[in-house]
Amino acid sequence: MVNSYFVHPLLRDEMIKYRQYQEDIVNRALYNNSLVVIPTSLGKTIVALLVSLDILLNWKKSKVLVLAPTRPLVFQHFQLFKKNTFLLDQCIALTGKIGPEIRKTIWKSSSFRVYFATPELVKNDIRDGTLNKDEFYLIIFDEAQRAVKDYSYTSISRHFYNNSDHGKHPLILGLSASPGAKEEKIKEICSNLFIEQIIAKSERDDDVLPYIFDTNIEHYSIEMNDYQKDLSALLNSLINDKILWLINNQFIRKRKVESVYRKDLLSLGDYIKSKLDPKNMNFFLLRALKVQSLSLILLYCRDLVESQGSFALKKFLDNAKDNFASKTYQELFLDSRVNEIIEKLKDHNNEPPPKLIKVLSVVSQFLDLKEDIKTSWSSSRDTDTFITKQGNLNYKDCKDKLVPTNYQKKILIFSQYRDTLEEITNFLNYNCIPCRGFYGQSNKNGQRGLSQDKQLSILGDFKMGKFPVLVATSVAEEGLNIPNVDLVLFYEPVPSEIRFIQRKGRTGRFSNGKVVILISKNSIDTKYLEISKRKVNRMKSSLQNSNFIFEKHDKRTFKNPDKMLESELFFLYEKSKQYSESVNEDNYNENINPILDSISSNSNKKIKSLVKKLSYRHRSSHDSEQSIPFTKRNLEDLYEVSLNLDRKKLVERVQRQIHDLLGKAGKTGLEVSYLNEVMGIDHEIIGKAIENLTKMKRTIWLNKNTVALIESIKFISGSKYSVSVEKIVMGKAIVIVNEKWYASLEPRDYFGPRALLKKGNTFDIIGELYRRAGTLHLIVKKII
Repeated sequence: MVNSYFVHPLLRDEMIKYRQYQEDIVNRALYNNSLVVIPTSLGKTIVALLVSLDILLNWKKSKVLVLAPTRPLVFQHFQLFKKNTFLLDQCIALTGKIGPEIRKTIWKSSSFRVYFATPELVKNDIRDGTLNKDEFYLIIFDEAQRAVKDYSYTSISRHFYNNSDHGKHPLILGLSASPGAKEEKIKEICSNLFIEQIIAKSERDDDVLPYIFDTNIEHYSIEMNDYQKDLSALLNSLINDKILWLINNQFIRKRKVESVYRKDLLSLGDYIKSKLDPKNMNFFLLRALKVQSLSLILLYCRDLVESQGSFALKKFLDNAKDNFASKTYQELFLDSRVNEIIEKLKDHNNEPPPKLIKVLSVVSQFLDLKEDIKTSWSSSRDTDTFITKQGNLNYKDCKDKLVPTNYQKKILIFSQYRDTLEEITNFLNYNCIPCRGFYGQSNKNGQRGLSQDKQLSILGDFKMGKFPVLVATSVAEEGLNIPNVDLVLFYEPVPSEIRFIQRKGRTGRFSNGKVVILISKNSIDTKYLEISKRKVNRMKSSLQNSNFIFEKHDKRTFKNPDKMLESELFFLYEKSKQYSESVNEDNYNENINPILDSISSNSNKKIKSLVKKLSYRHRSSHDSEQSIPFTKRNLEDLYEVSLNLDRKKLVERVQRQIHDLLGKAGKTGLEVSYLNEVMGIDHEIIGKAIENLTKMKRTIWLNKNTVALIESIKFISGSKYSVSVEKIVMGKAIVIVNEKWYASLEPRDYFGPRALLKKGNTFDIIGELYRRAGTLHLIVKKII
C-alpha cells in the first residue's frame, strides 16, 4: 500500500499524501461537472481539496464554495483546508450563528476565497440576494445523494446555472459514497446538479484494492423470548381486526390480511384524505381514516416489541397516554387487549430483551472482558442523573472488569431510536462496560439533544480511548469525523443501501474491521436485511453497467488561466506564517473559526462596520503591513460588540420562555424573583421581556412582584376545538379542526408554545374560525 505525494504551491510543505486513484479522479474532474462516487474512507475530501487548489491557483480572482449537509461536516472540510494549505485566513466557515447583515459583508469580502457552509444557509442568502454567484468558479456538494426533490442542493445548483450568463457558470463537483440503488435516483441527482460525468470507483477496482481492508460481516439471528411473542400475538390480533375491517369495507383490494403492507396503508390514507370534503363531511370515510391510522400505529408497536424490545413498546405507550387528547389514541386504549399489553409490560419491566443480552455478549467478548451479565436491573432510573455520570465511571463492583489504561479497541453500536440508544448505554454501563451515547441536537420526547460542542467532546474522548463503546443514532452515519473503529454493531438492520454502506464504512478504514448485524427472527428485521442487500447490489450494478447519457452544459471557460504570481504566493506564505504565529502566541484554539465561532447571532450597523474592518484586506504584497491577521483581541472585540449592542433576539427568546412558564403556572402567576432564579439570565433581559409581553397584552401584573398570563385570569371568548397538525408549510400550519375541517393557522393567529406545532400533534384549544379569501383560518387564543 503506497502513498504518493502531491506537490502544489498552495500546500504547506508543498506536498500532501495522495493515492493514484485520487489523482486520476482529480484529472478527470477538471474541468467537467462530475459526480464522484467512491467507498467511504477512501478520501473524497482529498479529491475536493486538490480540485479546489487547482482552481484557486490558476484563477487568482476565483472563489470556491464547499457545501456539506451538517455543521460538523462543514468544519471537517474547513479544518482540512486550514491544516494543509496556506489559505488560512482566506477560508471561512459560515454558520447560522451569524446574522444575515454580517454574512452579506463576508460574502462580498475580497479577502475570503474559500467558503464552507450548510446548504440551508446558502439557500437563504441566495434568496436574500447577499451572494454574488459570478465570483464562484467551483461549487462542491458533499453527500451529493441528498440532491433530490426539494433539498436545498437542488435550488442552489439551479441558481448558479439558470437565468444567468452561460459563460460564468461554475464547475460542479458532487461527492458521495452511496448515491442510491435506483437508476432513476442517480439520474435525478445528476440532472439536479448539472452533472456531465460519473466517476465511480468500487472496492474491487485494481487501483483501489490495495487500500481496502477486509471487513468481516456476521449476522446473528436472535430468537424472541416468550414474553415478546405473547406481546406480538396480542398486537397481531389487533392488527388483523383493523385491516380486516378495511378489506371487508372494500377500502383495500386484497383478500388476506398478511398481504397488506405498510405502503398499502399509507397509500390508502392519502386516498381517503383526497376524498374528504370539509364542507360535506363523510363520516364513513372519517371512520376508515381512523382505522387506517390505528393499523399503522399497531404495526409500529409490533415492530418495536419484535425488533427493539418490550422497553421500546412501553415507552411508546407511555408517551401515547400523555397524548390522550387524540381521539385515535383514546380508541386505542379502549381495547381490552391493549390494557392487557400494558399490564404485561408492567410485570416484566426489569427484564432485558434477548437482543440487549446479545449486545453485551458480543461487546464483552470483543473487548476480552468477563461476561457476568446482570439481568436484574431497572431501565426506568433517572436518565439525566445517569448521563452526567457517563464521563467518569467509578463503579465499585467493576474493578475486576474495567481496563485501567486507555482502551485500544473501539466499538460503534448503531441504533435506530434514541430510546434504544439510552437502553443500550444504560445496560452496558450497568454491566461495567463504559460507553457514551451520541445523537442529534434536537430535543425529542423530553430528552435534550446534544449540542455540537458536546458531540465534539464525546467524539474526542472516544478517539482518545477514554471509553471503548460509542452508541449512536443515524447522526453518526454520514460524514462525521469519527475515528476508525474495530467493530460496528447494528442493533437492527436498515432497509436503505445508503445507510448500510455508511454504517459499514465506519470500520475497515485503516485495518481489518468487523460488522455484526443483529436480527430478530420472524420480524421486520429479516425483511429489512434482505432489502438492504438487494439495494446495495442494485446500486453497484447501476453505477457499473448502466449507460447514462449526460448533457453538456455551458460554463465559464477554463482555457485562459489568470495564475497567481510568484510574488503573490510569497506574500501568501508570509501572511500564513504571521497568522500561525499570532494564533500560537495567543494560545488560540485552532478549531475555532477566525470570526464566526466567536460572534453572537445578533447584528447591527456597528458590528457590520467592525466586520468590514476585520475582513476587508488588500491582497497586494505592497500592503503587507495593513494585512494584519485575525487575533484573539479582534475576536473579543467583535464578541463584546455583538453581545452588548444588540440583545433583541435574546429578549425575544426569553419572552417565549416566560410565556411558557406562566402558562404552566396558571392563575397564581409567578414572582419575578422566581423567574430570575429559574432562568439564570440577566435580570435586565427578563425585565425587558416581561415589559414587551405586557405591551402585547399577553401578561398582567397581579401585584408589584407577580405577573401572570391574561388568558389565565380573564374569560377568553371563543369555542372549544380539537386541533390536529397536518403539516407545516411556508411559515404556517395546516390543521384539522374537530377531525372535520382543514384550516390554515398563521403565526399572527397563534399564541401558544411553538413546540406544539409539529406534524401529528393533537391538542385542545379555545379559539375562533374565520374565512379570508375563501380559505378557512383558525385563531388559537388559549391552549387547554
